Amino acid sequence: MVIILKGIFKMNVVLVALGATLGAYLRNELTVASRKVKLDFPWMTFLINAVGAFLLGVVTAKIGNKAILLFLGTGMCGGFTTFGTFNFELSQLWFQHRYVRCFIYFCLSYIFGILGFALGIQL
Repeated sequence: MVIILKGIFKMNVVLVALGATLGAYLRNELTVASRKVKLDFPWMTFLINAVGAFLLGVVTAKIGNKAILLFLGTGMCGGFTTFGTFNFELSQLWFQHRYVRCFIYFCLSYIFGILGFALGIQL
């Protein structure tokens, strides 16, 4: 029994790691592409997190297979979205005394994250 559990655990780790690798790669490509356009607001991180929340909602509602859920939900959506970059950009706006943009970014990110997830589940 312990050998079977160890095998399942290792497979779960591999699935999450592969999904996270794919998600992080996609996020990096989108972020690099967005740097070609000078923006005065962290739109790409906002869009990535909103789309990631939506996709996580879809995956959560529609995928019954645990392995696929680990790969797509925990792995890919987890690697694609980025709470760390969100907080970094939020703090940069704050320290640059751009309080209104900071507040808008904060509110929009959380509102669209929740709405995106809820919409994903409903679809």
